[in-house]
Amino acid sequence: MFFVPEFPDRPGSFKTIPYDTVISLKAETHNFPTTVEPFNGAATGSGGEIRDRIAGGRASFPVAGTAVYMTSYPRLENGLHREQGREWMYHSPEDILTKASDGASDFGNKFGQPLICGSLLCFEHMGDGQRLGYDKVIMLAGGVGFARMQDALKGKPRKGDKIVLLGGDNYRIGMGGGAVSSVATGEYGNAIELNAVQRANPEMQKRVYNAIRALAESGENPVISIHDHGAGGHLNCLSELVDDVGGKVDMDRLPLGDPTLSAKEIIGNESQERMGLVLSPADVPLLQETAARERAPMYVIGEITGDGRFTFENSRTGERPIDLELEDMFGSVPRTFMEDATLDPLFEPLVCRQDDASLTGYAEMVMQLESVACKDW
Repeated sequence: MFFVPEFPDRPGSFKTIPYDTVISLKAETHNFPTTVEPFNGAATGSGGEIRDRIAGGRASFPVAGTAVYMTSYPRLENGLHREQGREWMYHSPEDILTKASDGASDFGNKFGQPLICGSLLCFEHMGDGQRLGYDKVIMLAGGVGFARMQDALKGKPRKGDKIVLLGGDNYRIGMGGGAVSSVATGEYGNAIELNAVQRANPEMQKRVYNAIRALAESGENPVISIHDHGAGGHLNCLSELVDDVGGKVDMDRLPLGDPTLSAKEIIGNESQERMGLVLSPADVPLLQETAARERAPMYVIGEITGDGRFTFENSRTGERPIDLELEDMFGSVPRTFMEDATLDPLFEPLVCRQDDASLTGYAEMVMQLESVACKDW
């Protein structure tokens, strides 16, 4: 049973409406950003996972989130059975666990989605001439929500439908983040890696979600298709919005927070808290009124063309940095070949003494593991 406002765009009474629903589940890693900048890395991991669920079908409702962290051992105090004085590339495990936990919780609290559970694993092993551990942190953001069953599948855009952007301006943020995340941390150098990290803005995401939720709770949801802006920015989001039919985006209508951005930076930046939607022209005024009420920036940035092409064009200058057949973007993905190498390390035999002092010592060592006893980060 839904308890919803009678009107999405103006004051009114609430009403109850019965709907069949489906559950939405999502999990994604945000390892590289959390390694380089723990607070924003974990915050945008949680925020991006929330947006993915919002973009399910023709709009979904997030409810609760989870967070998982895996790092090497922190060096919290002397006396632990761990070597001292390690060199960390960006942040120590203690730094990462403290700041990442704060970042993920901060985003959830400000957006309005609680983190209800999670897990922690710290691991290192030295032996046989090798040192193993999570020097590149594993950060896993997950969550659960629901959608109306009638909105569980996206609609198909038609020629003349409008492409709409909800959310903030374009900045030189998250440049190449998706690509940099896929290689070993440190491979590109500090300047490139720091520039690839996204920045969190949960308040903006809440405004955007409120506008989308208002439409999705309406008797007839006008959203035809919806996609979140994550890795790859506009290039990824908008191309997938039009991938069945083709569309044109007017770059002059994209909001610029930094007027010095090049065309490539405008198209590919990963500024957060943005959503792309496809609506029929008749439904655009409803979203405009709803977004204005929620103080969510909204821009009509393009149109479905039906010509099988994906185009970015500046209507003011005539510049056209992207004009491709959709089949060239989606139809011939190169095949990736990967070769694995199996390691067969030689471990020292485990020897455990059975006297009271030894057993007490073993218990103390187990309790010092961050994944066993609460350390109140």
